[in-house]
Amino acid sequence: MAERKKALVLSGGGARGAYHIGVIEALVEAGWMQDGRGPDIIAGTSIGAINAAALASGMTVARMRELWMQMHTEDVHRLSADLPPLARPLVRFLLRSVLTSQAHGGTAGYSLPESERGQSAQGMLSRLGELFRARPFRSLLDTAPWRATLTDWMDFGRINSAAAPALLIAATELQTGALEVFCNRPLSGRPADQIGIEHLMASSSIPIIYPWTEIGGGKYWDGAVLANTPLDPVIDLAGDDDVEIIVVMMTPWNADPTATRKRAGVMPQDLVQALTLTLDWALLASYRVAFESIVCRNRLADALGRLELAAAALGDRSLMPAGDVPR
Repeated sequence: MAERKKALVLSGGGARGAYHIGVIEALVEAGWMQDGRGPDIIAGTSIGAINAAALASGMTVARMRELWMQMHTEDVHRLSADLPPLARPLVRFLLRSVLTSQAHGGTAGYSLPESERGQSAQGMLSRLGELFRARPFRSLLDTAPWRATLTDWMDFGRINSAAAPALLIAATELQTGALEVFCNRPLSGRPADQIGIEHLMASSSIPIIYPWTEIGGGKYWDGAVLANTPLDPVIDLAGDDDVEIIVVMMTPWNADPTATRKRAGVMPQDLVQALTLTLDWALLASYRVAFESIVCRNRLADALGRLELAAAALGDRSLMPAGDVPR
């Protein structure tokens, strides 16, 4: 009997991706996976794709933690050159406000800078208008720093070697709205991809916030738009193999949807909390469908197995699954 494979799925979640490191460390300590090696299959979206690639490139838990602890905002992004000069202070303020509110549990805690406090409502609206009229517009932020940071972090030669775990990276094709899964192994009849910096940038190109990423003529946004927790691609890659999957989610979830809906503090108290909650539910939608599909398939496989055993015991071939009936 073939040895059961192991797969790790890391969901997107921005800066919350730092929590992936704690889970990975716990899995190493439990003996579920080797430090600096990872399981047989690793899949991720957005920041989950970044951490998945780090594992596939042979990073140890200590090295991943070190890199996260050293990271600063300027290592990730800066204001986009596309922004009109008048709109730049407004975007800077909005970003700082959101980041500060997240740090304080979703409660806005950042006021306008001193230079902006004398601005009239008309002045602020003028800046907002400049932002919406900007042509051409690709994004609020420029991710050139993030590209440089990831290029320094990753060993793409190792990621694409036969010794590396299978790596799946989810992205969203901007012009078709289709989910694209890049993999360093053949997948669904398609040859293996040579995973590079573009694939990581594509998976973490948050719409509007970050610019889209071009790969082979296609334009890609963050995979979280369609599959924040890419579970189905893992099943496709595993095929008929028995696989144990551990999913690490960055949004609160419960297998019982009623319990999830009624979790404590679910009512938003301000705009940031309302946006956060809306995003949480949107990101969970595709995972819930994939999870329920897997549960259904496992139950069906179990039922077919019991039916086959019963047919063999009774000697009645008509009860056997069609694929098992001798021709």
